[in-house]
Order: sequence, then structure tokens, then C-alpha cells
Amino acid sequence: MRGKHLGQGWRAVAAALSVGLTAGVAAAQPAPAAPARPAGAAAQPAPAAPVQPAEKPLSESLTGMAKAEHGAGAALFKDGDYAGALARFERAYELSRDHRLLWNVALCQKNLRRYAKMLATLRRMEDDAGAALTARDKQDIAELIQAAEAYVSRLEITASEAGATVFVDDEPVGTTPLAAPVPIDIGERRIRVSKPGFVDFVRQEKVVGGGSVALVARLERAVHRGRLLVAAGQDGLIALDGKVVGKGRWEGSVPSGTHALRVTAPGMTPYEVSVLVRDEEHRRIDVSLERAQERGGANRWLWIGGGAAVFAGALIAGALLFEPGTPAEQGSLGTVPLGFGGRR
Repeated sequence: MRGKHLGQGWRAVAAALSVGLTAGVAAAQPAPAAPARPAGAAAQPAPAAPVQPAEKPLSESLTGMAKAEHGAGAALFKDGDYAGALARFERAYELSRDHRLLWNVALCQKNLRRYAKMLATLRRMEDDAGAALTARDKQDIAELIQAAEAYVSRLEITASEAGATVFVDDEPVGTTPLAAPVPIDIGERRIRVSKPGFVDFVRQEKVVGGGSVALVARLERAVHRGRLLVAAGQDGLIALDGKVVGKGRWEGSVPSGTHALRVTAPGMTPYEVSVLVRDEEHRRIDVSLERAQERGGANRWLWIGGGAAVFAGALIAGALLFEPGTPAEQGSLGTVPLGFGGRR
């Protein structure tokens, strides 16, 4: 396999992991300084010098797009763009499944201070490499994991609802109930538990290495309601969604959404409007009713005039019916037969 001893301590970690890079990059890239040791963490022993691997380096053994991605990652790593290099190395691993690339991935994660992810990468290496790992390789990985544990704590969450998603710094890490504690990095961490229909549980936690963070997340059902206040005149009858709720002034809690508001009063033009109330919104509607227009004047004269016209028409028709020589008994107005004492 690799035929080298990785040693303990962060400087040894950096030296060991950087072996997976191309020879040129490894020579140009000095070992990163060790992060500040957390309080209570064990002192880091002096690094052991790694032995160069006997097998071909990745730059020679990889082919196609995997080789191109590895080369791009090496260049980005040399320039100090560890996030970009991480993405390239992960892509090269997906294409080739060469477990040696996971050393490069772990080194980028270490330089980005993503210690929990580094631990996951080292454990994935154990699973993926399998029999390709020698006893010494397995020991080296175990020592690296032990060194990284000082910079990681375990998150334990007891949630009141099953099926809620747990986020650490807005990245999903599991679903309640968690199958096992979740490793999280030291520092300020934002922990959120979210489930549709419930209010998010959010906590800001200062995490120290080598310990545990235990939280109880009680999720409360989300209430999608707001408040509506309607102020109308003294005689204004207030109806909401077809139901009378008050007179003059009304205030109450209503479901979020659109509601039909109608205000009426004697002699006034009704006021009708659709009102949108959002979650937790407090909305006020002031209503000033306008006096209804008088139903008279022109309309009344039109009716009278129309009636006079009908009456005049009837007189004229009657006069024509009774002209000499006109058979009144056969007369008609439209299709209605008229009889004036003659034969029916």
C-alpha cells in the first residue's frame, strides 16, 4: 500500500496527508502550522518523518478526467485555495475511486478547519480501502483520528417530533431521532431543528473540542394566523366572510389568507373589499361609508312620463276603436283580444 508511517500530531498529519499530492506540489507546499490546542487537549508529540510511497504517484496512475481533476486540485492547493482544491479532489475520487485521493480530501478539510468532515473522510478511507490497507496504515489512520478528536464534539439532540431535520450551520446532518451523536467542529455553531408545520428550534452554541453538546428541541406547531381590526362608523354593521362579527368596531384573530369584508349601514352605500392577512400580521382597516344616492328626481319623472305616454296611447287607441265603421268587437291591442260589450 503506502508503506510509510504517518506519526501523531497535526504537523505529522499535514505531512502525511500531503503525500497524496503531486511531487511538485508536495515539495512546494510547507506543512501548515498546527491549530491552537484546545484547553485540556493532550500535547502534540514531535512528528515522525514519513517514508515516500513505493507505488506510482497519483499524477501518473490516474487517467482521463480523474487525472485532470487531480491536477487542477493540486494547482489550487498550491495557491492556497483549499475549498477549490477540495471540490476537485472529491470529483477525482468519484471518477477513479482511488482511495489515495481521500488523503488529499482530508488534508484540504484539515486546512479549512472542518475537522468533523476530516474524521468522516478518514473513516470512509478505512471502509473503501479495505484489504489494501496494511496493519501500519490502519494504525496511522487510527492515530490521525485520535488527534482530530480533540477538535470535535458530539451533538446529541432529543426532539419532541420525529422526522425533523437537524442542521448545523445550515447544513443538514441527520433526521430525528438521530441514530448516533453527530460530530461537530469547535467554535460558534448554529444548530437548527426544522419540520414542516412547526416553528424552527434554533440555538447558537459555543462548542469546545473533545466533549458533547446535548440539546432538547421542543417543536411547537406553527400557527398561521394574524389579527384584523375594522373601524367603521357607529352604525356600521361589520361582516367577515359572510358572517356578522360586530358593529362600529371589531378586532379579532383570523386565519392567514384572504377574507371578504363587508360593512353596511342604513342609508349608506355598502363597503366591500378583500383583505389579505399574513402570518402574525396586525392589520387595521378604517371604513368611511358614503351616503347612498337619492332614488327620485329623474327616475321618478321618467316613470311618470312613461305612465303618461302609456295613458295617452290608450286614449288614442280607444278613439280609433270607436270611430264610425270600425268593428269594435274585433279590435285588439297586441295579441290580447278586447271586447266592448259585443260578441265574445
